[in-house]
Order: sequence, then structure tokens, then C-alpha cells
Amino acid sequence: MFRILCCIENWFGSNSRAASQALRRLGCDVLEIDQQNFFPRFSLFTSRAAARLFRPRLIREFNEHILSVATNFRPDFVLIFKGAFVTAATLRSLRGLGIPLYNFFPDTSAFTHGDLVLEGLPEYDCIFHTKFFWFADASKRLKLRAGCFLPHGYNPDVHRPLQLTGKDIEEFGCDVSFIAVHSEYKEKILDRLLALRPDVNLCLWGNGWTERNRSASLNRCVKGYGLLGERFSRAIQAARINLAIMNGPRPGASSGDLTTSRTYAIPASGGFMLHQRNSEVLELYRENEEIACFDSVEELAEKIDFYLAHPAERERIARAGRLRCVPAYSYDNRMAEILRWHGEHFGGETLTTHELVTGAPR
Repeated sequence: MFRILCCIENWFGSNSRAASQALRRLGCDVLEIDQQNFFPRFSLFTSRAAARLFRPRLIREFNEHILSVATNFRPDFVLIFKGAFVTAATLRSLRGLGIPLYNFFPDTSAFTHGDLVLEGLPEYDCIFHTKFFWFADASKRLKLRAGCFLPHGYNPDVHRPLQLTGKDIEEFGCDVSFIAVHSEYKEKILDRLLALRPDVNLCLWGNGWTERNRSASLNRCVKGYGLLGERFSRAIQAARINLAIMNGPRPGASSGDLTTSRTYAIPASGGFMLHQRNSEVLELYRENEEIACFDSVEELAEKIDFYLAHPAERERIARAGRLRCVPAYSYDNRMAEILRWHGEHFGGETLTTHELVTGAPR
């Protein structure tokens, strides 16, 4: 099987770590470069300011490290997640070594992550993007080599039913839960929800809500911190209803999110999911059988009322949603698609149909 160099963020629960571990389960020899060893996330303003001051030097050291590791490891290909700090010069040097280059790009727009990303994207042999509209949007301004739509998935190491403790119920138990980074678009939807249902027991988890929330009615719902790893899954299980609100369009994108990682993480963890209705999610799950959906805030409020009053129906849909999601939508299967693409375009082993459907390790 393949020898792969992955450039990731290796914190427990990250999508890039999920992908790296999936490649190992598929039998690959994976060597990781953890981006956060060079670019840690600081919370204090003074620390962030110091990091910005030294960023050019850190970027140089980071790229030198990538080249050094690749020269010694001699991978069959390099897989980089987004590549916010990887320079085009480094990518050209890797190409000079005869190494195929792939990018897993998780966001809606290619044009909101700085110049290094824009300069680097044309150097990849293929960009595996999680939004079906992304490649057409990016190609309007960038000359890209190839692209392949590859949705997010769930991480079997993290997103699975767990035995909840009394502390879990006390900390995470609620009627309605939303776990996501703050955005103005999400805030407006939830503020309107509370205007319609002021007594709903809503909990908001995720970065940015404490600092950027402007809704006075939402203040009581904000928990003030993100949930990582198994705490994420425990919170999903402890909530009666888990919301999947997408992001609106960003500059350079023709659409907002239609699915995200929570589209898969909630059902895989055994949670009941109430998802914004769109064509993409309805290709993945059957509405009212495996998930519930909403369009307007008024419909969202009505669905919350209904499913809080019908726990047996809620549990039936959650069970069916998990069966639909697991194992078909795992990161194992997503990474198997990358291996298949590589095998078809650069030679080497390819995966069987059975392995692509079940995620069975080689």
C-alpha cells in the first residue's frame, strides 16, 4: 500500500487527524507533520501579536521541514489539508522530487485564506474539495490542475455512541444543542428562534460565541467554549435535538455550506439531527425517516415542538440515521476515494468495491 506524508492539525477530533488515521486503517504507511507544532493557537492577544511578528520566520522553517521530511521519507504522495502555510515554492520543489501533491480543502471559498493558499492551489495535482460548487468557483480565478468532490465524513474513533455519565448529563443535557463556531448568519437564525420560542432550553457550544455574539437573548445559551474529541460526541448524545445550521456564502463562493462535518458526526454519534433542508443532504438521508429538516425559522420552531413532544419518534429517526451513516459515510471511505484516484492516475494498488463501501481495512 502507499507511503503518505500528511500535513495536518493533529488535535483529537480534527478532520485532518480523522483522515490520517483512516489512511492507516486502510493499510498505508502515514507520516504526519503537525502544523500546530509551528503555528499554535493562542488565546491571549499578546501571544497572538507575538506569533504574527514571527510568522514569516515560522513559515520558512515549516516549509523547510516539509521538504526535509519528504526527502527522507520518500512518500508516494503528499496530502496537505488546506495548506494555509505551505508555499508554492515548496510545492514546486516537491514536484521536482517526483512526488504527486494533493490538497483536501474543507471550506466554501478558496479566496478567504490568504495569498499562500491562492498561490499554492494551482500546484496540486488534485484538490479534493468538500463543496460540489467549489471547483467551478475557484477555477474562475485560478488555473487548477484537477478537482474531485469529496464530502466530509465521520470519524469512527470519535463519533460513536458512548456510555454517558451523570456529569455528562448535567453538563450537556438540554432540549436543543448547537455545536459550531459562531457566525453572524447562525446567530441571526438562533436569535429569531428564541423570539418564537423564548423558553426553549437551547445550549450553544463553540468558539466565538462569547466574544462575538450580539444577541442579548442568546447570552443565557452560550456555554463559552468549544467541544473537542469525545466531549463533542457526548454532548450530541445528551441533547434531545441537535441542530445542523449551515454557514451562509463567503466571498468568492456561489453558495453557502450544504453539508458540513456535523452532517455526519451527529448521526454517527447516535444523535437526532435537525438539518437545514437542501438537495445535498436529501441525497444522503431520507427526510422524516433518518433525519428531520427545516427551511424557515418558523418551521424550525415547529419541528422542535413536535420532536420534543414525541421522544419515541425522535429515537427511531436517530437509530435509522446512524444506520444510514455508519459505515458508508466514514472518513475511511472518503480516504479510500483518494487512494483510488491516485491509483488510477499515478499507478499502484487500487481498492475493491467492497472496501469502498464498507471501509474494511486492507
